[in-house]
Amino acid sequence: MLLVAVFGLVPASLDVPVAGAQDEVRIELEADAGRKIGILVESMTPAGDRAQARPAAVQADGILAADLDQSAVFDVAKSWEGPGVAAPGLQATVTATLTVQGSTITLSGRISDLPARRLIGKGEYRGNKAELRRLVHRFADDVVFQLTGEAGVAQTQIAYVAKGKGSGEVNVVDMDGFGNRALTAFRSPITSPSWAPNRGEVVFSALRGAGWNIYGVPTRGGASRQLTRAGNLNIAPAYAPDGGSVAYVSNKDGNSEIYVANADGSGPRRLTSNRAIDTSPAWAPHGQQIAFASDRGGSVQVYVMDRDGGNQRRLVQGFSYSDSPDWSPRGDRLAFVVRTGGGFDIYVAGADGSSPRALVTGRSNENPRWSPDGRQIVFSSNREGGRGLWITDLRGRVRKLAVPAATAANPAWSPRPAGTSSATTLGSTSAPNPGRTP
Repeated sequence: MLLVAVFGLVPASLDVPVAGAQDEVRIELEADAGRKIGILVESMTPAGDRAQARPAAVQADGILAADLDQSAVFDVAKSWEGPGVAAPGLQATVTATLTVQGSTITLSGRISDLPARRLIGKGEYRGNKAELRRLVHRFADDVVFQLTGEAGVAQTQIAYVAKGKGSGEVNVVDMDGFGNRALTAFRSPITSPSWAPNRGEVVFSALRGAGWNIYGVPTRGGASRQLTRAGNLNIAPAYAPDGGSVAYVSNKDGNSEIYVANADGSGPRRLTSNRAIDTSPAWAPHGQQIAFASDRGGSVQVYVMDRDGGNQRRLVQGFSYSDSPDWSPRGDRLAFVVRTGGGFDIYVAGADGSSPRALVTGRSNENPRWSPDGRQIVFSSNREGGRGLWITDLRGRVRKLAVPAATAANPAWSPRPAGTSSATTLGSTSAPNPGRTP
């Protein structure tokens, strides 16, 4: 179907303001649930110190094309691979000038419609040469914003457990597989990383000494902190959407139950109370409900409760085993794992558990976690032998996330950086198109 969208100039910058705005441009975008937006990425024009700008522009071309391709929004054509401007289905084009002056890089990008090439938006992004990838990621997220009404996820990261023999460490990697780094040096078994809403910390569970406890580590480096001390099994932490509390599983009172504590670990409050094993708490994006897994009915299934522990009820029906729930950030869907035969498949259902459908099948696929825009899911799988990280869109198109670890598990997708998700923070002078959300 056709959606009529009204766009204005979007001045956007990492470090400097871009002045001015122009009259609105009206374009038509073709959008439906089964198609992506056709977009042409044109080679960047080098400027300034051309000896340095030329190779930087070539590198930036590849980064931008990959970012847009991995957004789950676009079908990407690249001008350097042929005369793509004449290809059918293209609706927009992205052009940029990359200027190098001394140690400073400036990316001046434009988004235009096709075939008329009317301006949709433009932005300027400035930083030092080491920040090239960051500048391009920001531009890519703004392109997604201009054409869908919601920023992309090129600036996000994925935390995961890099496993060695008998131990593991929390690592983080950019969503395109670059910039991998370790956050911990525990040299002990680790599981279940979870991001703080402000991206400042990752909490996780680790076996140190005689028991499992919950720890937090700053994402910019620094010493870890211990949140729990009672009991010998404290696992599966999950930050609340407001960052003020953490849900987790503990046997501090004897049985494996779900608790909520303040973000510093104080004031734990027990939410479940039965002989069954309750685990895998996952907050709804509005913070008023918690999904979890329990074997209280004889087999492990997905349940839901209010944030105070009230109104506990089964959420997912029709499977002999369901586990590892995770809410879409939009609150309209739930991802979870279903045991099928000798493996585990990833399913997606409505927020009320209705209309479940298989998304990823074959071998063992576990720990689904949504991207912050609700368009993709990261998960761990042994689909190519060893356990690694994979990303799927909502049509089941899967790509591998390459990381250095031979064994990678328990992924968690970060929130976006502050200031990348709304028209106000991007400086929009007119309403974006809210109609297309692939």
